[in-house]
Amino acid sequence: MPKTLLMIVTLLLLVGMVQAQDEVDPALEEQLVALEAITQTIRGLPQLEPVERVFPTRTETIEYLRAVYERDLPVEDAERAEAFYRALGFFTPDIDLRELYLTLLSSQVAGFYDPDAKTMNVIPMIGETPGDSLSLTEQITYVHEFTHALQDQHFDLAALLPAELNNQPDRALAIRSLVEGDATVSMTFYTQAVAERNPMAALAILSEGLASGTLFLPPGIPSILVRELTFPYEEGAAFVSELYNEGGWAAVDAAYAAPPQTSEQILHPEKYASSEPAISVELGDAPPTPGADWTQAWDVTLGEFYIREQVDSELAPSRANRAAAGWGGDRFLVFTKGDQVASWLKIVWDTPEDAPEFHDLYAAYAESRFGGEAQAGCWSNAAEVLCLYAESDGSSVVITAPTLEIAAQLHQ
Repeated sequence: MPKTLLMIVTLLLLVGMVQAQDEVDPALEEQLVALEAITQTIRGLPQLEPVERVFPTRTETIEYLRAVYERDLPVEDAERAEAFYRALGFFTPDIDLRELYLTLLSSQVAGFYDPDAKTMNVIPMIGETPGDSLSLTEQITYVHEFTHALQDQHFDLAALLPAELNNQPDRALAIRSLVEGDATVSMTFYTQAVAERNPMAALAILSEGLASGTLFLPPGIPSILVRELTFPYEEGAAFVSELYNEGGWAAVDAAYAAPPQTSEQILHPEKYASSEPAISVELGDAPPTPGADWTQAWDVTLGEFYIREQVDSELAPSRANRAAAGWGGDRFLVFTKGDQVASWLKIVWDTPEDAPEFHDLYAAYAESRFGGEAQAGCWSNAAEVLCLYAESDGSSVVITAPTLEIAAQLHQ
C-alpha cells in the first residue's frame, strides 16, 4: 500500500498545513474547548499539552494535498502499487492510481489531526469557513480527530506508523485498524450521547452528508480501494470494541504497546488475544521467478484481508469469509516486465481442513471470473492466466501470469 493511500485513509501524515484563520468566533472557540473536554472524558485519556487549531478552507486543503500527492507518489511508485492490485485482479491495466487518489481526495477530505505539526485542522463540510459553530457531523469528526491528538500524545503515532509500513500492506492495515477503530469507538460514544438527547440526530447527520456530497464515494472507484478505506474504521471499531468489552480503555491502551500485526488479528480478535503470529513462509534455495528479464516489485505478506476481498469480488461475502478464515500465513511475490504483471502466492493454513475448503471456494471464484472450468489447474483468457495448486506440504499456491508458459515457469 503506497504512502499516499495511507494519507487518504488516516489523514495522519500531513505536514506544513496552510495558514490559520486570523480570528475564531468566540462561540466556536467555546464549542471546540467543550468538545475537547468531552473527548478526554469519553476516551479516558487526559490532554498532556495544548493542541493548536488551524482553519484552512476546503479549497486550500485540497490544493495543498494535491501538491503532496504530486511530490510523494511519483509515477514509478504508483505503477508499482498498480502492479500489486493487478496481480490480485482488482485493477485493469488502464486504471491510473494517482488519478483515483485525487478523485477520492477531492470528495472525502475532512477535518484531521496532523501529528507532525501537532495541529487540529478544522475544515467545514459546506462553505469555506466554520462560522460560529460546528454542525453535528463536524462535531463528530472533531471528536474522532481529537482522539488522534490524544493518541499521539500518549502513544506516538509517528512511531506506531513508520514509513517502512508503506511496504507492509497487511501489517499497516492492522495497526491503522487499532488507531482508527479507537477513534471510531470514541466518536460513536459521543454520537450515542447526542442521540439520547436528540432522537433526530441521525436525520441531521444524513442531511448534512447529502448537502456536503461526502456521504457517498465518487463513482468508478475500485471496490478494493473502498474496502481499504473503510476497513480500519469498521473492522477496527469491532476489534477495539472487543478489547473495550474485555478490559475497558485500559485494554485498548495496552494494545498500543503490542499492536496487532495482521489483518487476521483484526478480523479474529481471539487470535490477537492469544498472540497468534503469521506463519513464516520460506522461499527455499530456488525462489520462484518468471524469468531473468522480469523485475520483482513486491515480496510481502498478503494477509487474510486481501485474500478475502479477492474472493469476495466474485462470490458472496459469507463464502469469501470462509475461504480466507483458515489463513495461517503467506508469501506474495509480484513481478513486472514492461506493462506485464505476474505473481506467486503461497498460503499456509491453520488446520489441514482449511486448505480443501479454500480450494473449493477459490475454484468457484476463478470459474466466475473467467467464465469456465480450469484446465490442468489453470483458468485463462486472452489477457491473463490464473492457476491454483495444492502442494504436498498442505499449502496452496496461486499464480497469475500473462501466459500459461510464464505461469508454468513460476511453478517449477
